[in-house]
Amino acid sequence: MVVIQKIIQIMDLNRIDKGLRESIDRFPFSLEINETEFLSHPEIIQKEKIQFAKENPFKGADDIKVKDIFIESSFDNHQIRLHIYQSKKFDKTRTILYFHGGGYVFGLPEQVDPQMFELAEKLNATIISVDYRLSPQYKFPIPIQDGFDSLQWIIRNGEEQLEIDPGQIVVFGASAGGHLAASVTQMANDNGIKNIKHQFLLYPVIHNKLNTPSMNEFTDAPLWNKKYAEIAWLHFLGNNDKDKSIRYADLTYYDDFGNLPGTTIVACELDPLRDENIEYASLLYQAGVRTELWVIPGALHVFDLFDSPLNDRYKEFLYSRMFNY
Repeated sequence: MVVIQKIIQIMDLNRIDKGLRESIDRFPFSLEINETEFLSHPEIIQKEKIQFAKENPFKGADDIKVKDIFIESSFDNHQIRLHIYQSKKFDKTRTILYFHGGGYVFGLPEQVDPQMFELAEKLNATIISVDYRLSPQYKFPIPIQDGFDSLQWIIRNGEEQLEIDPGQIVVFGASAGGHLAASVTQMANDNGIKNIKHQFLLYPVIHNKLNTPSMNEFTDAPLWNKKYAEIAWLHFLGNNDKDKSIRYADLTYYDDFGNLPGTTIVACELDPLRDENIEYASLLYQAGVRTELWVIPGALHVFDLFDSPLNDRYKEFLYSRMFNY
């Protein structure tokens, strides 16, 4: 109800898909971000997310095996946790490297347990979800390096330890996790790694310019807005670099789009990230990359966390596209 009340203050409710609006109104937990804590004490939000996951564990289907593997960072020997979901009927050619959202500042793999269990079950897949390090404690490029190290581990060890084909990897990420997935894909391309066959980017962060029409339209929107984006980039890049175009931070600041793998981008009509999603899809398409863009009418950022007919349509799209490369 709190989210709906805030939406009423800033936009016409009729713009939001009716089923999604009703689901948000029924949602039992608040998804609002305390702006003061986000800016000055992000560690409080980080601890709250971890505590919530511990207190509300998700019981998934019995035919999905879940385990953690720890791998060593090439940056500083930190132990990166890989949270792995594997269908007991897994197809060795169906491997997903996943990155959760949270503005690079908060979040953990378990926050999307329901979605990952369902995805692994529906597609008979193995999902490796990376518990990458968070900002501001660990600024760029450490989270991206954690992601790239995870990709390299899968390539070197996936066949032996998970019985998968490491030559058939799909990267998947949402919001900041979509940015991380795309950054890792660019980094892999720069290092001659061709194991990524498809990238599926769900309302991804693309760049730190914060100047698109949609970013300027949704300055105070709930769930994600321009103010939150400004804080996230400050934490991720630091005050000196938050406005700079840096390779792997600004995904448009790249010179080899044509050699990136096929890409699917899902954007939301009522999301400040909408126009940068369209911009990135255009850059890929113009470079000759097989690119599909779906801008979902009436959708808000993180719409997929709410049960609705709209989300059901998205999931059908997700299942049909994930390994369609």
